[in-house]
Amino acid sequence: MDYPIIVEKDGIKIKPEEMTVDKMYHCIYDRKVYIFYKDEENLTHCYEVDDPLVVQEIVNNPDNLEDILLKHSEEQ
Repeated sequence: MDYPIIVEKDGIKIKPEEMTVDKMYHCIYDRKVYIFYKDEENLTHCYEVDDPLVVQEIVNNPDNLEDILLKHSEEQ
């Protein structure tokens, strides 16, 4: 299966039909991290991370996305 989030020069394209329920997907666009997931009701949710330190940490360690988000959510 291809990754359901595609970044192009004109923006982000999402293929929700290819997303797994309750799995986070992310991409980097315009120096921000966008996080998407589809819930049990097949609604697609999107969150934007624009803190430069958090974005850079995610860029450096994309496999640790959930841990990075959790760490920074606890700091606030």
